[in-house]
Amino acid sequence: MDFLNFGDLDPDLIKVWIATKGIQILIIVVLSVIAYWLLSAASRHLSHRIKKLDDKEGSALDQRTETISRLIRSAGLIIILITALLMILDQLGIAIGPILASVGLLSLAIGLGAQTLVKDIIGGIFIVMEDQYHIDEVIEFDGRIGTVEDITLRITKVRDFRGYLHIVPNGEIRLVTNRTRGWSRAVLDVGITYETNLEQALDALEEIGRLAKNDPEVGPLLIEEPQVTGVEDLEDWQIRLRLTVKTEPNQHWGVQRYLRRLVREQFPEKGITIAFPRQEVVVLGLRNQVSDGANETRIEPSS
Repeated sequence: MDFLNFGDLDPDLIKVWIATKGIQILIIVVLSVIAYWLLSAASRHLSHRIKKLDDKEGSALDQRTETISRLIRSAGLIIILITALLMILDQLGIAIGPILASVGLLSLAIGLGAQTLVKDIIGGIFIVMEDQYHIDEVIEFDGRIGTVEDITLRITKVRDFRGYLHIVPNGEIRLVTNRTRGWSRAVLDVGITYETNLEQALDALEEIGRLAKNDPEVGPLLIEEPQVTGVEDLEDWQIRLRLTVKTEPNQHWGVQRYLRRLVREQFPEKGITIAFPRQEVVVLGLRNQVSDGANETRIEPSS
């Protein structure tokens, strides 16, 4: 009996169809939902067990495990949906043999019309296999910087610091910079005037580094002792000094903000002047140091 021929709407035939094919289709749908639920539960349970192998929250192992777990769930969902669809078509009387036999033609169509999709999927596979980046890591690509929120076989979702969500096909990611793999580095540049005592300023930076290391909140984020590299550059209106410190992954932003606050508090107390832009001009025989806003104005007789 052809169950797709609804020309004869005999109530008895409808009851028979519901009692046979309809029940079977419902069972297929229910089993598909159960299969995906079991897959998700098993994936989350295994992910949880693997994350407990180390005591560190948010470690590289945790991030990689979460990334692979999400990929397994997304790939499993696709397989379950395709299998359920083929089984339902078979119950509806549609022969799936020709559909399966046309895989060769389907592959040709994919090769000709869906090359971008295949390229994205292959790119996603290599991203996971080569461990290029994980969920919650900060990456840079194509001039954009943000935190990886999700990875599938086709796309990567990255949210930048302004809150914009970038959805990027994996095949379009050519060069990616992982900014938080293993460790980060906080870099603080401070400009002082040429009249400032250089040794005093360097000692003040050393003291700031010690304060950061001994701070109960910031100290645990530091991997190494802060280092004062010395004079980085002699610029037109300032001597640029630098303080660097290696931090835990993605913690350098907060450490840099803390160091800037210490500089703003400690330098004035020690009589160290932070440089600001200045320009000197000579007008009508007078040596005039011109400035605007926060800059100082001073007029001196020219020699």
